[in-house]
This record gives sequence, C-alpha cells and structure tokens, in this order.
Amino acid sequence: MPDEEKIKIPASRKGNLKPLAGLFSGLGFTKIAFVSDTLSVEKIKGQDLRGNPYLEYKVDFKPDTIELTYSIPPNRSKTSRLIEVLPTFLNVLQVAEEYYTIPPSSIYSSINTVLNEVSKVIDKDATELSTALSELQAKHHDLAAKYKDLVRSSEASTRILLESEQKREELEKRLGKMNGMSDDLLKESLYNWIKMHGGTIDIKEFSKANTLAFTRAEEGLNLLLHDGYIRRRFE
Repeated sequence: MPDEEKIKIPASRKGNLKPLAGLFSGLGFTKIAFVSDTLSVEKIKGQDLRGNPYLEYKVDFKPDTIELTYSIPPNRSKTSRLIEVLPTFLNVLQVAEEYYTIPPSSIYSSINTVLNEVSKVIDKDATELSTALSELQAKHHDLAAKYKDLVRSSEASTRILLESEQKREELEKRLGKMNGMSDDLLKESLYNWIKMHGGTIDIKEFSKANTLAFTRAEEGLNLLLHDGYIRRRFE
C-alpha cells in the first residue's frame, strides 16, 4: 500500500455540516460520510492486486480541525505529491469557509512547507525548477488573496474546485517529466504480455521469462492498475 501523509489545519466549526456535505456531493468524491461528529470526504483511484482501494486523498472536517490525508504512490516523491494535492486542499477549504473559521497563518504554514521543499531540490535542474518555484509563489499569493477577500457562493465554489482538479492534472504531467519515467518499460512489457495471453498473466512465468524479481513484476502490475490501464478480473 502507498505511504500516507497528513496536513492538519486548526479551525473552529460554525454550525451544522449537512449543507456542506450537499455541496461536496456533486464534485466527484467517491465517498461522503458522517462518522460521529466528523464529516469525511474521500476520493479513491482504482484498486491494487488484492482489491484494496487506492486512496487519492481524504478530508476530515472535525469540530476544531480540518485534516487532509493523502497517499504517496511508490513511483512518486513526497515533494511532488505535496505540490500536487495542496491546491486542491486550499480550494476545499474555500468551499468550507462559510462553515469554519480558519486562521490564515495555519494555511501559510502549509504553503511555506511546499516552497521550502522545492528550494531544497532546486540544484537538480536550476532553470526548470526555478521556473516552477516562481509559478508556485505566484499561485501562493493569488490563493492567499482569494482566501482573504473573496466570499463565494456554492456555485462559484463548485467551479473553483473543478478548475483546481484540471490544474492538478496538468501539474502532474509536468512533474512526471521532471522526475523521469523509469517504470515505463516495465509497464509496457507487462501490458504487451497480457495482450498476447488473452488478457491474463502468470506473474511467476512473466518474471522468469524476463529475469525479473517477482515483487518487481507485482509492483509493475499495481502501477498499471493504479493508472487505469488494466482492471482486475473477478471470477
């Protein structure tokens, strides 16, 4: 299973969260549920070989905190994943601003964490990463200004969240190019093998034919499942 990280934002709940759950119901979340006094919204992305769901991210709205839990796939770095999910989390907070009082300083701390992590790896590719850093700083100032000054209706909040998802996909493609695609050859070999064998695969047979460790072949299959290229077949 992928590793998971959390971001906790201190916040004071203003009232009943049922209307907030209604706002999230049309935004593509896989699961929306109340557990005790906490509203949880989740986004799931596929399953692994054992049928376990891949958690994309989850937001828990508690009485005194809002907590983001997000996964880090084995082929991704913590820094690139944090850069990916933070804009989505900020827009989720904007949707919930009528239901919580959130100190701006707690949000700045998370944004500064992203900027500090990016600065640590700036020497890997000075030109490309410095450009990315400048873009992130511009987004930081823009999002901070919107959070302070803009009171959004539920329709506007929905539009912002959907636009954020589109920007996240674009950023994911750019970060994939920056980090390299070392797993591509494995995924291509597995995919071609499955096509040649009628949509099935014996991992031991594939590993032996390609002089590959069994666990590495299994990891490649999980990557194909996670990326949506194949699906598990149920008897």
